[in-house]
Amino acid sequence: MRLTTEHLVDPLGIDATAPRFGWRLEGTGTGRAQTAYQILVASRRRLLRSGRADVWDSGRVESTEQTAQVYGGPVLRARTRYYWTVRAWDEAGRPGPYGRIAWFETAMLSPGDWAAEWIGSGLDIPSAVRVLGPAGFEDFALRPGSTLGQTFVTPGPSVAAAVLLSIGPGTADCVMTLRAAGPTGAVIARRALTGLTADGYGNAQGRLDFGEPVGAGTYYLELSEPRGSVHWLGVRHDDPRQDPYPDGTGYADGEPVNVDRWTCTIPPPPPADPLLRREFHLDGAVMSARLYICGLGHGVAWVNGRRVGDAELSPATTDYDRRLLYTTHDVTSLLRRGNNAIGVALGRGFFATRAPDTDGSNLQPWVSEPQVRAQLEVRLAGGRRVTIGSDRTWHYIEGPTTYDGVFNGESHDARRAADLSGWSSPGFDETSWKPVILAREPGGRLEAFAGEPVRATRIVRPVGDKLLPGGVRQLDFGAVMSGRVRLRGRLPRGTIVRIQYGEKLAADGRVSVGVPGGNENPSVEGRLQLDEYTASGAGEETWQPSFTYKSFQYVEVSGASESLELVAVQLNSDVADTMNLQLGDPVLQWIVDTFARTAANGLHGFPDGSPLAKVGWTGMTHWSSQPMLYRFAMQTVFAKWLDDLRLGQAPDGEIPLIAPPAATTGGFLFTPSSTGVYPYLVHRYWLAYGDRTLPARHFESVRKYVDWCVAKLDSGVSDDQFGDWYPPNPPKEYPRGREGGSLVGVAFVIQSLRQGTALAELLGRTRRAAAWRDRTDELVRQFNDRFLDRKAGLYRTEVADAGYRQTSNAVPLAFDLVPTAHVDAVVANLAADIEARGRHLNTGNVGTATLPYALSDHGRSDLALAVLDRQDHPSYGYLRGLGATTFWESWEADARAHNDATLSGPVAWLVERVAGVEVLEPGWARFRVAPTAFGRLPWARVTLDTVRGRVLVGWRRDGDLVVLYVGVPVNAVAEVTLPNGRRHELGSGRHRISTALR
Repeated sequence: MRLTTEHLVDPLGIDATAPRFGWRLEGTGTGRAQTAYQILVASRRRLLRSGRADVWDSGRVESTEQTAQVYGGPVLRARTRYYWTVRAWDEAGRPGPYGRIAWFETAMLSPGDWAAEWIGSGLDIPSAVRVLGPAGFEDFALRPGSTLGQTFVTPGPSVAAAVLLSIGPGTADCVMTLRAAGPTGAVIARRALTGLTADGYGNAQGRLDFGEPVGAGTYYLELSEPRGSVHWLGVRHDDPRQDPYPDGTGYADGEPVNVDRWTCTIPPPPPADPLLRREFHLDGAVMSARLYICGLGHGVAWVNGRRVGDAELSPATTDYDRRLLYTTHDVTSLLRRGNNAIGVALGRGFFATRAPDTDGSNLQPWVSEPQVRAQLEVRLAGGRRVTIGSDRTWHYIEGPTTYDGVFNGESHDARRAADLSGWSSPGFDETSWKPVILAREPGGRLEAFAGEPVRATRIVRPVGDKLLPGGVRQLDFGAVMSGRVRLRGRLPRGTIVRIQYGEKLAADGRVSVGVPGGNENPSVEGRLQLDEYTASGAGEETWQPSFTYKSFQYVEVSGASESLELVAVQLNSDVADTMNLQLGDPVLQWIVDTFARTAANGLHGFPDGSPLAKVGWTGMTHWSSQPMLYRFAMQTVFAKWLDDLRLGQAPDGEIPLIAPPAATTGGFLFTPSSTGVYPYLVHRYWLAYGDRTLPARHFESVRKYVDWCVAKLDSGVSDDQFGDWYPPNPPKEYPRGREGGSLVGVAFVIQSLRQGTALAELLGRTRRAAAWRDRTDELVRQFNDRFLDRKAGLYRTEVADAGYRQTSNAVPLAFDLVPTAHVDAVVANLAADIEARGRHLNTGNVGTATLPYALSDHGRSDLALAVLDRQDHPSYGYLRGLGATTFWESWEADARAHNDATLSGPVAWLVERVAGVEVLEPGWARFRVAPTAFGRLPWARVTLDTVRGRVLVGWRRDGDLVVLYVGVPVNAVAEVTLPNGRRHELGSGRHRISTALR
């Protein structure tokens, strides 16, 4: 019997006041089930061995439920270990034995449990300036004899300024000038920009380095003297109330205009990452010790010279003004009687990022210098307790990590590390260290992190190693991964090794970095995924970054000899693999395996499905969430991310397009195909894990979001700004399907209404459910009146020249929106278009996810399989032929991102229609077995480790027969539909059925 608390086995440090218990049952024979259970919770393990509970005895509970059963005893004590067990009564009413004795340990249960304070360097560093955030930019031409300019106000020193340009064919030149105050101000810096060349998106960066830092004040940046086609990107605003940058304005020929232009300042490098320490004395034997710590942005604790735990990038990123996560560690074995020392190394992460990026991460309201809150609680022999908290008695110094940026990479000076050797051990000379300052609280609620941490999950050795001109080594690690490189070797003192990471190679064979501030490089200062190591020269040296991760297949190493050993270290949330899907076709199997690698690369405490972007795009997760629910144990990661969405919700109900860090747009980017992941995932989480507490926790926020979506519709229609993102051969400037986003937008509002209705019914909100059902019916009617051409038997949008679009027809079929009388015609037209294209799709993310369901659920599973099995463009087989090891952002050979979960949707279809298994009732209490997509496949097989146990479904051809294998866990029921239409209901156990294929 496998027992879990808060979906974890024996969790250390939870702050749930009513923990959720779960268990998996085992039993011999068939048809085994649970009819009742009893949970015992005790303060001592020995009590449970004799069947006694001094904390809580649930008594016999008549129920078949076995997941997320909520504790109902007296108030739990903070920082206390509890033990529990459970027994179940079977289908005949016979009690089974108690299961293994599990435990959980509480952490801080109220703010008053914290004695420690927030501490740090106390440095106050002004932010950089960003005139424009992400927007739909317009090109403003710089013409001969004319000037373009922009004023801006900087609160602190700057060393450079950058502008984003659009460059025509060939190369171009211009002059960039910084003046004081305005167009007639004194010249501070001036530079001729020569040889400007556009990237694949037509962009180039203009950068002016000032020579000496300029202080706070008002400045004017100017472009002049163009040669070739030069445009400065900007935004026009005729209404002053919509001015995106009220602190400055754009100029043309020295006169102000209603335009703001893309401008960023680059600040001086921030201080090195701090080390903090304190020594203390323990005058007794250590019986137990716990360390509770939140180090922002990331923190690594050391006790008596030994690292605490193996978590990386801890704590996980949040919106720090809303929520902060702390972790709990058992450090008993690291302490001793006598003198001891504790040290904390802090990194920047998103909390303290200073490097300017195009999303403005460095401008978030919480951004501050690194800080920590740490509380060490020690129980000595005899029962006496000692608490060591972060306070004014600690000291800090700038450490050997001289730079780290979320997107930029990390710099480390091993000479500095050698000088600080022993810094976390007692007796270290800290006379040069400074007293810490009590830091301002970040603002968010401090919560225990109860989940799988990010860990180093595997070591990868290069499969290719070649020498490039200039002594640069280029290593190929065989597949795109997320993590970092570890180096080892002997180097002369002061040697600087540079490690440039990249997902792909440019046309010249070098690692592709992209234009700074452009579509492929969010780093305004240009440094992207670059590590630097300065050697100490003290024998063999080993190093890997501590606070950053990269997305890469290739690295280029300069400054070191070929004898330097380098390996790659994979970093991702250490979630269990819960699916093994095997298919008798190489392309389909490639889709399955490639998804697993893509998704794992994008799990770092939340789903950052494109680890190059490092933020939680909702659209990406929408299409990968159900496949991830099958593939991994996602209970804690998704629960954390759903809270990120809930806490980032705007007062009017808008869900952030990205979280974390949360970014709402005031409705500017209405994208229910992306943000609709919120009600969708709450619903799917409930089905996967049978946890009723999660819908209850989120329902009010789901309600606000659904009502907000409905209110955004104008006569039943609103344009989804992303629509069918990245169809084949997309326009570079905005890769949405030519049909626009109106049909997709309404369809996903309808889906959100349906999912909200299901949650309302679950929670007994009957009037809300009834109102939403009525609104859904009304929207479906309006949808068909607007988009369905009944005479032609197809769906089309108001974009007349879009032509036939598979997505516009797959979505209504997959979402059951098509009136019954028109289904056959819509299916026939969809199939005809696919056949006319040589059995190819012409869909982006939305259509690719829905097309297989639209076909197979209406009798054309053969065509669905054929589309997924193509080898030429556009298809998964085409990407496979290009050597892709992960899903790319698009179907194109020049795709921007080479690790992007957007195209993951069909993986769920492969599980549900090809292998043929799908959950019907929450927690896999009842599931469907109905493979329908056979095509020419010889066999298929899947195992799923669910909350009730292992589900097995497999089939193989045997002449004209299909042999079906079904494994049903204890306390579950399988509804089996055979290819010939016959139905069976199977209880637990292993089953084999042979049937005719048709």
